[in-house]
Amino acid sequence: MATINDKQVSVLCRNVHKKYGHGNNALHALQGVNLTLFQGHIYGLLGPSGCGKTTLLRCMLGRLHKDSGEITVLGEEPGTVGHEVPGCLVGYMPQETALYSEFTIGETLTFFGRLHKMREFEIKTRIEFLLEFLDLPAKSRIIGQLSGGQQRRVSFAVALLHEPELLILDEPTVGVDPVLRERIWQHLVELTKSGQVTIIITTHYIEEAKQADFVGMMRKGALLAESPPQKLIDNHRLQTLEAVFLKLCQQKQAPEDISSALSDVSVNYQTAEYLSVNQSHSSDEEVQKSYEEADEYTSLLGNKDKQVKNLGSSYHSNNSGCQQCTANCETCIPSGWHILALFIKDLLRFKRRPGFLVFQLVLPVIQVVLFSLAVGGTPRGLSIAIVNEENPPQFSQVYLQSLNNDTIHQVPISNLSDAIDGVKQGHYWGIIHMGPTFSPDLIKRYMAGFKVDNDTIEGSTIKVTLDMTNQQIAITLTQETLNSYQQFADIIIKGIGGNPLLAQLPVVFTEPIYGTTDSNFTDFMAPGVILSITFFLAVGLTALSLIIERKEGLLDRIWAAGVSSVELMVAHVMTQFNVMFVQITLMLVFILAVFHVPCVGSVALVFFLTLMQGLVGMAFGLLISACCDDENTAIQVSLGSFYPTLLLSGIIWPIEAIPHPLQYLSYCLPQTFATDALRCIMLRGWGLAYIQVLRGLLVTIAWGTVLLLAAVIVIRVRK
Repeated sequence: MATINDKQVSVLCRNVHKKYGHGNNALHALQGVNLTLFQGHIYGLLGPSGCGKTTLLRCMLGRLHKDSGEITVLGEEPGTVGHEVPGCLVGYMPQETALYSEFTIGETLTFFGRLHKMREFEIKTRIEFLLEFLDLPAKSRIIGQLSGGQQRRVSFAVALLHEPELLILDEPTVGVDPVLRERIWQHLVELTKSGQVTIIITTHYIEEAKQADFVGMMRKGALLAESPPQKLIDNHRLQTLEAVFLKLCQQKQAPEDISSALSDVSVNYQTAEYLSVNQSHSSDEEVQKSYEEADEYTSLLGNKDKQVKNLGSSYHSNNSGCQQCTANCETCIPSGWHILALFIKDLLRFKRRPGFLVFQLVLPVIQVVLFSLAVGGTPRGLSIAIVNEENPPQFSQVYLQSLNNDTIHQVPISNLSDAIDGVKQGHYWGIIHMGPTFSPDLIKRYMAGFKVDNDTIEGSTIKVTLDMTNQQIAITLTQETLNSYQQFADIIIKGIGGNPLLAQLPVVFTEPIYGTTDSNFTDFMAPGVILSITFFLAVGLTALSLIIERKEGLLDRIWAAGVSSVELMVAHVMTQFNVMFVQITLMLVFILAVFHVPCVGSVALVFFLTLMQGLVGMAFGLLISACCDDENTAIQVSLGSFYPTLLLSGIIWPIEAIPHPLQYLSYCLPQTFATDALRCIMLRGWGLAYIQVLRGLLVTIAWGTVLLLAAVIVIRVRK
């Protein structure tokens, strides 16, 4: 680490600016902050909520990019490749408790120990020490069952676990009772006695910061002053730190110009004290000397051709839990330690919620069962008004007996007008009407041949009038009445000694090339349904994962441990992949083996294509989770994408029926080509040698890659 006057500098900030937004509405969170923190000290960063304390800490951790200025932490800029800030060199306690409520104390500390690359025996030793040191309950206690104060102490233990060189504690005492607050401060003082640990602690309880070695007072993004707390009180001839803070805020008229207007105050307390100037702070020459030394150091940091004494990061011998940054860090290869720790953490969360896990595994099976039972079957019990005016009924009765009674429920009606009224009132789906001379006219029609007259044709015609508001029911009734007439005509023609083939239409459908003559709508929809269930369940698995962790402060803590966006993404994909593998297996077993949906192609290829679609859905869910800030927005985006994808991807209706301009949008969706490919595999038996199948698989892989990269980029930008 760098030194000034033989003192090691842990944190150095020079003229740091950070704003949110643009133009006149921009919020200036940091306005020219200058801060110097030497090793082995406690630095209390004081100020009200919203004054920029958390923003400054995030910049120190490399979580936020500053707009301008310089920040050096433990010898290098945060986020520098190979420098473990964020990472093992820093212990971070955010404002929130940021703990997994379903974990035990031991599981929580073990998880963060793995993130910091500690060995199992080191983690165990540290857990035993921290449980006793912080007077925590047994390590088997669930976090969610602890009191607020106990959770605070566990959160504190996480920051201390790997014995970091720098502790950054953001409002650790907020909402904590005075007794526990005093104990936390005692722990901090004890930690710095060795001179190896440096602590930055933020608080808006100004008076409690008297125990810090130095305090910095912030307001509206500017550092008003920094000095030992008692020195501030003595120099301003006041009784409390709070009174000093109030006086500093009132010294200048314009709050937005605090940084420049109070420069004389900042000089006294910001540089001279840190450089151990033993003379009185009222000396202008000493103040100028302090500034010259600080400016010289700052210029050296920015000059690559010059060397600063002891500049560079170092590891303490007592920091055995953290291993040296390996070559993997230098080349930005994802850390196997981090991925493994995150993967085990996600599996443990599933273990802690067995009901939710079972529901996730069973849900696709339930959806497939409901689809197979509810879609594609033949409607039954359709009430049809029968108006048979033939008396006595002869051939008309034979025709009515040929109708399928499971499908058609015949309701005799005496006259046509009553039947029409019944259809209008919704009692019947249609009318079958036969005239009084149906039988003799039918015989005459077949016997007369080309010489038959119009009256005979009219009298021998069966008139069917349908309610066409339900197309599927209307199609079913049409097919049933035509099929029944075919059987009826065979009987009549045989009875009069004719050739029964005369009753057939002169159009004959031979054996189909693909499929069967009794194929139904279920066979057409099944491939698309399999993919859509897999896709949107995968979206649901991941769409809320990052949002929940972000809102609970868990992501901040994970980033501070040095986890990268790629590592986080890979761990999530690995975890959800296992769940999705079981989901797809169960779903295909039910739809193929139980409900006998035809699959004449390779089942392995069906499984692989479905699995790839699940990965696309998972990537889409991660992208939603990365882009959205709250659960409601993520749910709306997920649901909003459901119907357009379902309707435009050819899942429930052929793409050829879509208006031509809209077809181009359909081709841009991730499930369109995949659905076509899966139909070709299941119903035609095609393999990868066919362009339709290969295209569907390649497009699916491309979609998954693009969405995963987009999610990584968004997470990295927002991080």
